[in-house]
Amino acid sequence: MLIALTGVGCSSPKPSFWFEGDVVVVPAADGNLIVRPKGGKPLLGRVDKANGRIQFTPQFTLLTGETYEAIFTDSNGQQTILEHTIAINAPAPRVKAIYPSTSRLPANHLKFYLHFTEPMQQDKIFGHFKLTDLTSSLPVEEPFRETELWSADGKRLTLWLHPGRQKTGVNLNVDLGPILMPDRLYTLEISAQWKSQGGVALQQSARKQFATTGADRTQPDIRQWKITTPRSRSRMALQLTFPEPLDSALLQNLITIEDANGRDISGGVQISKNETQWSFTPTSQWTSGDFRVRVDWELEDLAGNNLLRLFEMDVADANAPVFEGPRYLRFHLK
Repeated sequence: MLIALTGVGCSSPKPSFWFEGDVVVVPAADGNLIVRPKGGKPLLGRVDKANGRIQFTPQFTLLTGETYEAIFTDSNGQQTILEHTIAINAPAPRVKAIYPSTSRLPANHLKFYLHFTEPMQQDKIFGHFKLTDLTSSLPVEEPFRETELWSADGKRLTLWLHPGRQKTGVNLNVDLGPILMPDRLYTLEISAQWKSQGGVALQQSARKQFATTGADRTQPDIRQWKITTPRSRSRMALQLTFPEPLDSALLQNLITIEDANGRDISGGVQISKNETQWSFTPTSQWTSGDFRVRVDWELEDLAGNNLLRLFEMDVADANAPVFEGPRYLRFHLK
């Protein structure tokens, strides 16, 4: 509860009134009460008069960090204004991780995953990002595809570099040029002014510095993966090691372990070593017998090449590969 008021043109004693959370209460039998953001338009809400008091309940929850004015006009036309700033009690958000975690990215790299400790404010967010070419000390103009792709909990954003500039031969690539050039140094910066849904700004700005290599125009090939099998009658992890980093989000969902009958084995996944290692720990002990690693064809590398086709390939091409289903790596435990 907060009691604080300022009078406007009053000579008689001012009535006391207060905020109780979102609700504003005036101990008066009659009069008019409105609530608005300071200097703004009155809020929609319900006014109740009973038991010698007037109460305003807003239709929507008041925003944290916002200052509101409660304006009470009594039956004599005397006006009193109470100002109240809604306290912010939410924790300060921070950037938990930025993927890919590697510091070397192909020049045709496509997307970053930004992970936060709190759900972040959405809509019109792209002013919070800046990509700079440190080799030339110049900002990269218009690098992002301004489409917001959020996880359900609001804590992960997929930040795309514009595919139309990263794919050779299409209009934006021809007109504006590629976003990244080989053998240069860049930094991605996230502004500390960005707020969480609780209204609290990031504790500090976040930066990811990376160097670029040549463009990657080869598909991931599971025949080049190294598989390290566990012992049966144990809960040791099965490990897959890749010759290049793969998409961190897709690695969580597009690789599964099946038994000889195609039934999923329950367990947990861990991604490590700059997304070049995938580990699976079963919920129960491994049994002896035949198993297989199922890899869905949509799994991508950092340049968007998947198991079925290259990112640069025209899917309308008559020679484009036809969907053949998932790929499998088979293993046997004694």
